[in-house]
Amino acid sequence: MSVSAAVLPEVLPRAEIEPPVAGPTRRRLARIPGSKAERRWLLWPPLIFFIVALLLPMIALVGQALNGKKGNAFAEALSMSSFTDAVVRTVLLAAIVTVITVIVGYVYAMGVATAPNWLKAVLMAGLLLSLWTSIMVRSFGWMLIELPKGAIYWFMGLFGLADKPLELYQTTLAMYPAMVAVMLPFAVLPLLSAINGLDREQLNAATVFGAGPLLTFRKVILPSVAPAAISGGVLVFVMSLGFYVTPLLLGGPKNMTVSVIINTQLNTANRPDLAAAMSILLVGGTIVIYLIADKLFNVSEKWG
Repeated sequence: MSVSAAVLPEVLPRAEIEPPVAGPTRRRLARIPGSKAERRWLLWPPLIFFIVALLLPMIALVGQALNGKKGNAFAEALSMSSFTDAVVRTVLLAAIVTVITVIVGYVYAMGVATAPNWLKAVLMAGLLLSLWTSIMVRSFGWMLIELPKGAIYWFMGLFGLADKPLELYQTTLAMYPAMVAVMLPFAVLPLLSAINGLDREQLNAATVFGAGPLLTFRKVILPSVAPAAISGGVLVFVMSLGFYVTPLLLGGPKNMTVSVIINTQLNTANRPDLAAAMSILLVGGTIVIYLIADKLFNVSEKWG
């Protein structure tokens, strides 16, 4: 150790000797060329988009909800049993879809990661094709599969397993496979990235020391993929809260979600104030759930 290095800690405070450690956001901003004032101009496009596309419509919705035909529509919305039942149904539906999607997504991602190149290309093409296809088209496809005499009935009939039309269409059970299929890419892509980043040396070491598949999964794989599973799960859950087309087509009138209730108030009951209040409550609840998830799991840093 040099003399200056030995003397300086006694003379100067530690903060004056060691430069402050920059956070990830500060380090990323430091890579962007230009002065600090010039970089601030980059904030204006997203800020203008936020104001025009999000903030102003939200203010208009709040004004609509507070100045309806019957005054404050928020209290009326919360007193409606059809709305509160739809909220409970929507949250439960989103939670179940999230759990199933993350499990299926992990299996799918492991299959992609370990498959030969030709099969990997096929699996990825199928996943991306599903992501790029309209939700309406995919929901119609599942409707054709689940109709009383649809594809499932035809397939089971080939083996003599169905002697009468199926009672699956427009039931609660009918919604889950379709919603999981719609949400699957949002769970598979982050999980696949985490699986591809696994340390092969750790996997080899676990095998050499005699760890079985279950112990290797619990001690090596799970800690590495858990952050990706959580971030993908939060994304699936938040998006599932706003599901409209799939529950409407496959769930029927007994399984109306919050989005379907809002559409009914707007287009059938002619109550735009009530639809505005329900929309604000749905958006507010989604934001609260996201903030809680971000506080617990730091999902915003993983997405960034």
